[in-house]
Amino acid sequence: MSQALAGDTLHRLLHAYKRALRRAYADEQLELGVAQIRTLKAIRGLSPCSASAIAHRLQWDKAQLARLLGDLDSRGLVYRRPAPDDGRRQQLTLSNAGQAMLARVDACEQRAHERLAKDLSEAELAAFEALAQRLIDNLERPTPSAD
Repeated sequence: MSQALAGDTLHRLLHAYKRALRRAYADEQLELGVAQIRTLKAIRGLSPCSASAIAHRLQWDKAQLARLLGDLDSRGLVYRRPAPDDGRRQQLTLSNAGQAMLARVDACEQRAHERLAKDLSEAELAAFEALAQRLIDNLERPTPSAD
């Protein structure tokens, strides 16, 4: 398979996976966008954390994140409190409603993952994981400069 075909296959896989996730979210009537879900997951993973830590992890600008956090706060999904070490910064955590929402998201994603892995053996899944990690490593490795 040529490199172009491999890239096309990967592109189609990524889009099929995203469609499956969006379908699962819609079936669950989550009423959250992907950016909101990613923000909630980042807070869960880093909690307690600052908006700067989330912006860095997700590689988003602070203005975009501020709008998302405002929306999530207005929905009661996150708490924003002054940081104990610096009252000028806000510390972010998930509310009980935010934790419950992410439990629903996790269930949706589990269903999509089950569809993705249907009829694949453990060996095939392990081989896919290893190959995907090699591809990720290739893309994240700095390219040599052409001096």
